[in-house]
Amino acid sequence: MTHDRYGSDLVVDTLTELGIEYAAVNPGASFRGLHESLVSSGRPELILALHENVAVAAAHGYAKSAGRPMAVVLHNLVGLQSGSMSIFNAWADQAPVLVLGGSGPVDATRRRPWIDWVHTAHAQSLVVRDSVKWDDQPASLAAVPASLRRAHRIATTVPYGPTYVALDAGLQEEPLGPSTPASPGLGPLAARPSMAAPQDVLDEVADLLVRAERPVILADYVGKSAAAYAALAELAEALAAPVVDLMARHNFPTGHWADATDAHHELLADADVVLCLDLRDLMFGLGRSDAVHHGYESLVRPSATVVSISTNQLMLKGFLDYAGTDHPAAADAMVDVLADTALCLPVLAGMVAERAGDRSARRRALTAFTADLHERSHRRFTEAADQGLTSAALSRAVRDVVSDGPWELANGQLRGDVRRGWPLDRFNAHLGRNVGAGLGYGMGVSVGAALAHRGDDTMVVNLQPDGDLLYTPSGLWTAARYRLPILTVMANNRTYGQDRMHQTIMARTRERAVENAGVGIDLDDPEVDFAMLARAQGVESWGPVTDRDDLTEVLTAAAKVVRDERRPALVDVVLPRQG
Repeated sequence: MTHDRYGSDLVVDTLTELGIEYAAVNPGASFRGLHESLVSSGRPELILALHENVAVAAAHGYAKSAGRPMAVVLHNLVGLQSGSMSIFNAWADQAPVLVLGGSGPVDATRRRPWIDWVHTAHAQSLVVRDSVKWDDQPASLAAVPASLRRAHRIATTVPYGPTYVALDAGLQEEPLGPSTPASPGLGPLAARPSMAAPQDVLDEVADLLVRAERPVILADYVGKSAAAYAALAELAEALAAPVVDLMARHNFPTGHWADATDAHHELLADADVVLCLDLRDLMFGLGRSDAVHHGYESLVRPSATVVSISTNQLMLKGFLDYAGTDHPAAADAMVDVLADTALCLPVLAGMVAERAGDRSARRRALTAFTADLHERSHRRFTEAADQGLTSAALSRAVRDVVSDGPWELANGQLRGDVRRGWPLDRFNAHLGRNVGAGLGYGMGVSVGAALAHRGDDTMVVNLQPDGDLLYTPSGLWTAARYRLPILTVMANNRTYGQDRMHQTIMARTRERAVENAGVGIDLDDPEVDFAMLARAQGVESWGPVTDRDDLTEVLTAAAKVVRDERRPALVDVVLPRQG
């Protein structure tokens, strides 16, 4: 007997009402009902990935680029465990992602022998509970719409993050009866109001900043909001204070006269007030690490006042921790403001502008300081770019070939050579770091960013480390399948660079053979042919490129494919190993 409507149709109705455009999947029997409903409806559009980490990372990148969530559907326990690395990355990076999972059947009388038993957990969400903001497993069809709407609202409430809803296989395939409530058709629940700082607290902060002789501003997640990004520039200009961009997001224009990122440690050592805006970790911003001895040195003077404005501590659940305001990295004088910078910064910038008075002398001094800083940084960048096939040379060459139209840099830092050499002068010019640092990030995130730009002429640029791509190479297939405009340029040093550095440190510290640093780490004998890997999945490719003189011609050809034909291309560029 057939019925007109099923539980999974109710799920699709709700997703559509929530404004979800895409649902990334790697197929599985536990959500066969939902899969069929997605295909029959056509909305949200189903995006096929060949690995769950690609599917989740795509939603992560989409959220960073579009500023709103897309859905991911994972198969039961196995798909959830497979995608858990990318869920963690999204959580650490404060990305709103709506993760759905097939589960069960919870009703044991409906389970097939073996497979349904081994894939049914109590509760399935325990696999990721500590790296999502909220999870649920509705027990009836009537509860499904409210569960999905709540998951969406929590994911999109600051601080953003992934949520997870398990959908029982039996419920998905249950016919909708006359007594089953329909999706209410209300659209998404409004995100809970973000937290604004009390007026008296902002008064105190504004006065501290205006009275300061040597204020410094550190920004990390400010760039998650266009309003906060603009307000940070207004605040820096009103105060005539230097800004250090820590790059969890792109927070501040690189060519601005207040951009002093390259003088981070020098400025901290002399600051009397340090304003920390959305720092993922105060230790990260206020000091430096000793990679040899696992040591740490705070660079803030004991007499300095540290002001922190953030909602980051609301992400903490006991499973993981960040160095918070009670850590010795913070100065004794500490003002801790639990508030959303998207709301606070515009107000704070206005208050400072009203109170700051004439700052022309400070502005001239800061402009002279940063002009010299930028000139020295540019000179080092240019010298390095002229020395052979270096990361600086690659950064410059890619910058030049993509500058003929709109672009968005979804992934890649090239050891800081992107920020030193690219005109990052607008909101979301760069989507920021992989804050979770779990590998398999770059290709999937670039796929998601390209989905966000499917309706315009933006080229998405992925400066892709080789080791990271080898975790999720099938992301190239998804890019090809959906003709996504991604220029992937391999920064291929044929090694796991961070680990090689640490093995070099160990060898030197223990006075052992440094030449063994690459054993078990270098990716050679055989070397991976990334151009062939891309071609095998339908992505036009070039390389390996080993001569700087060949870069421009090859990159120009690849960029033309992406720009003119709106399909992905890859260039494999071999860089020297370091460490």
